[in-house]
Amino acid sequence: MRIFGKHVFPSQIILFASGLLFFASTTYDVHRSIKNNQTPPSQEQLKALQDYIESARRSR
Repeated sequence: MRIFGKHVFPSQIILFASGLLFFASTTYDVHRSIKNNQTPPSQEQLKALQDYIESARRSR
C-alpha cells in the first residue's frame, strides 16, 4: 500500500492508529482530571474524609 508515495505495511498503520488512540485517551483523561479537580470538595466529602482519617487513627 502506498501513502504519500511511500510503501507502508498494514502493521505500521495499525501501530500508528493504536499509538494515536493511546495519546488521545491519555490526553482526554488528563483534561478530565484537571476539570474535576477545579471544583472544591463539598461539605459531605470533607466530612467523609475527616471521618476516614479519624477511624484510621483509632485503628492504630
